[in-house]
Formats: sequence, C-alpha cells, structure tokens
Amino acid sequence: MIAARTCYDHLAGRYGVALFDALVQQQAITATASPRGDVELGLRGEAVFGKLGLDLGAVRRERRRFAFACPDWTERCPHLGGALGAALWAQLVERGWFVKQQGTRATLVTDEGKQQLQRHFGIQVNER
Repeated sequence: MIAARTCYDHLAGRYGVALFDALVQQQAITATASPRGDVELGLRGEAVFGKLGLDLGAVRRERRRFAFACPDWTERCPHLGGALGAALWAQLVERGWFVKQQGTRATLVTDEGKQQLQRHFGIQVNER
C-alpha cells in the first residue's frame, strides 16, 4: 500500500489524512462534518501556515475554492483539498519533504520530510 500519493494537486493517502488531522488539532484549520465541506482557517492558521512559508493572501486570491475536506478513498477520512491543499503540497515538495514519482500519483516521503512532519505536526505514519 502507498502511504502517500496525490489527489489531483494535493497530498492524499495516510500522510495526507494525518496532516489534515494534525492541522485540525493545531487549530490551523476547522474540521467539517460534511464530506467535501468547506474548511476555514482556524485560530492559529496564519501562524501555522506562515511558518511553512505559505502566503495565505495569494492563496485566497486564486480563482478556486479556498479549502475543503476532500474524501480520501483509501483512508476513508478527509485530506486537505482546494487552493490551500495545493499550495501546501507545493511547499512540501519545494522543501524536499516529498518527492513526486513520475508517471504515477505515488509520492515518496524523504527522511527529512519524516523528521519535519514529526517536528512540526507530531506526524508518524506506519508505511507498511
């Protein structure tokens, strides 16, 4: 089983779901009860995403839905979709935490990525 993959232009799979849950726990985003429901910034959203280098003003200006709970078909829990999910994915790749596998939706989590996800979000994923 693949622990990390993309769903269009955002992170999915076990890592995507774990990151969504961690962002809710850290009050960076608000949880939603409905599938594909809108997600808003939480009380600490500016700080959490700012630490990662995301320009939330630029993300909000995009001509697409800001953020939503995207149903993860493998994990049966949401991961972060929308402009915010795409911007976060781009930042994680730029930082070298994830490496996209050419010709597939599978991604590799680098050792640096595993360390930083643990450090910033308390995320540890069983990859087996």
